[in-house]
Amino acid sequence: MSIRKGCEDDDHKKLTRDVGENEQVTLLRSPKTQGDLDNLNEKQFEDEETHKTKRCKSFCNGSNIANYFFSLFPIVSVLRHYNIKEFLLKDAVSGLSTACLHFPQGMAFGLLSTLTPKYGLYTSFFPVLLYVIFGTCPYVSFGTNAVISLFTANIIQSQLSPSTVFGGTNLSTNSSEMQISDDSFIEMRAAVASGSSFVVGVFLLLLGLLRLGFIATYMSSSFVGSFTTTAAIHIMSSQVPKSLGVRIPSVSGPGKLVLMYIEIFKNITSANVGSIVTSIICIIILAFVKDFVNEKFKSKLFMPIPIDLILVILGTVVSYFGELNSKFDIPVVGNIPPGVPPPSLPDMRSGIIGDSIIVAIIVFVLTISMAKVCESKNAINADQELVAYGMSNLGSSFFRCFPSCVAPPRTILLKTMDAKTTLNGIFSALVILLILLFLGEYFQYLPQAVLSIMVIMAVKNLLLQFRQLPRIWKINKYDFTVWVVTVASGVFIDFAYALYCGLGLSVFLIVFQSQRGKMSLFGKLKDEDLYVEESQLTTLPSNVKFFKMESSLFFATSETFRESLFKLTWDPRIMKKDSDEVTLSVESIPAKADNDQKLEEQTTDETKIVIIDCSSFNYVDMNGISTLSLVVKEFRSVGIRVLLVRCTSNFVDVMTRSDLMETVGEDNVYPDIVDAIALNVFETQL
Repeated sequence: MSIRKGCEDDDHKKLTRDVGENEQVTLLRSPKTQGDLDNLNEKQFEDEETHKTKRCKSFCNGSNIANYFFSLFPIVSVLRHYNIKEFLLKDAVSGLSTACLHFPQGMAFGLLSTLTPKYGLYTSFFPVLLYVIFGTCPYVSFGTNAVISLFTANIIQSQLSPSTVFGGTNLSTNSSEMQISDDSFIEMRAAVASGSSFVVGVFLLLLGLLRLGFIATYMSSSFVGSFTTTAAIHIMSSQVPKSLGVRIPSVSGPGKLVLMYIEIFKNITSANVGSIVTSIICIIILAFVKDFVNEKFKSKLFMPIPIDLILVILGTVVSYFGELNSKFDIPVVGNIPPGVPPPSLPDMRSGIIGDSIIVAIIVFVLTISMAKVCESKNAINADQELVAYGMSNLGSSFFRCFPSCVAPPRTILLKTMDAKTTLNGIFSALVILLILLFLGEYFQYLPQAVLSIMVIMAVKNLLLQFRQLPRIWKINKYDFTVWVVTVASGVFIDFAYALYCGLGLSVFLIVFQSQRGKMSLFGKLKDEDLYVEESQLTTLPSNVKFFKMESSLFFATSETFRESLFKLTWDPRIMKKDSDEVTLSVESIPAKADNDQKLEEQTTDETKIVIIDCSSFNYVDMNGISTLSLVVKEFRSVGIRVLLVRCTSNFVDVMTRSDLMETVGEDNVYPDIVDAIALNVFETQL
């Protein structure tokens, strides 16, 4: 790159290209400091500020405020632009198909959350209707979710703990139908669960109104994968006692998963043979239909076979006519009272707030991830989705619903059925409403083992995420470490610790990796105008050192930056010490002509220059500013100039607001290495 200093027109640029064996590009312009470049762009900045002011004033007028509030209710836009001929049939079919999953999953996840099936059906009804009003993605099937149900069970258990549980549900040992022994105790549990839903809703709604949807980016895919795998292990384990028909005492605290399996093996001799046979039959049927028939013939099937719904119906019919409960002592679901619950206040306890906020974050991350995967045509509005998730949980909390979230199987089904709008949820909700009002009581004879196996099969794919470990190890060892530690802490300590350990380790590794950012000297390739890592093929004048750190400059890297810079260039501390020793030596020896000559030669040496590439300084804190200011002063004390090049806009702003710009000097800050070299090393072509 040839540079001529003092071009008549600073904005004039000329590109020439000589095509041949070695192509060359010549750029003619005058070298500039960062200040010169800022002056050229000053007018553009002023125009931009004026534009921002106009936009702010425009937003503040009445019509835009009204548009903002209408944007909080996407259902208005959906109804205004709804094409009945094109959309209605697909929305109806997809909604009815999803209801075939909503119903069995609602009952199963109601039990998983240590409540009763009816509360799962409530959570499959009210949040679905609310998401229709506030949601934006037609493929999101809000309602019950296995991971969130498990979290709900943990929250309930931390607040209310029964003396004896049967697979996590307090049962009556004297009832022939194994119904819940204490309705008032279950109501207390439901009130706590709805309180958690209230906190989740308020938290997500506030995040949405404050437009903080970007928080989803702070959870890596490796952490989310390991966390959901841990949840799958706990979910499957919680259903083992029901599927075996084994009564075990309630266990809690660190290591409860291990303790639970110890209790299962202790009481394995009391297992119910009828429950075991029922579980085996259900596993065979579900695996055959879901993993073979639906997968192999999915291109030929109009919709996947709703085997969950079919299994619930068949299980109820066989249990009723075969009298499985009375003859074989197989536990059944029990009475599902008809009707919908009247509005009531949730049970707000201070002890559930922290865990509920964690649940809220997980709800958002899981749901927005599924929405983005399925919605490929349009960009997802994460902020409005937060509002939708918040309102769905907040509104449903007054109807005894536990926290709601997306369910991957239902969402994938909506995608497969090509749902057009969120109105498909109305058809799903109508089916659940019919079941709540009229049909629910007919499913009281359904064996609990059927629902347990359905829960296990629903999270099977989450458990199979273990197969990704070899690929994660190959790509990134740090992600592999986070994955293993998250799962191990969740399994051997407790589920909540998977979140704490996983996030904590992720943050630690980010800081650790930032401290290991590569630091090296750069040089200019011979006969080329490219600056690459210093080697035998690169060159720069002996009095010039070009240094770069591939990391931000903050508290974790500032000291390493300083030591590496001194090590690779010149150490002013050693130079100053040597200079003091020379001065003392000169003062102690009688003045001679040759000594004067040596000192004169020493003072006429070329000025040393250190050029620091700041292109990686995306974030600079107070420690970074202090360290860089100290470095500049230390170099200056021994006559070494420090030049900063390729500064990020954020770093320039920080320097301007602090006293660093004054310490460095505006004339020592350059937009590129070429400008710094041209104005300080050479006055002619490089």
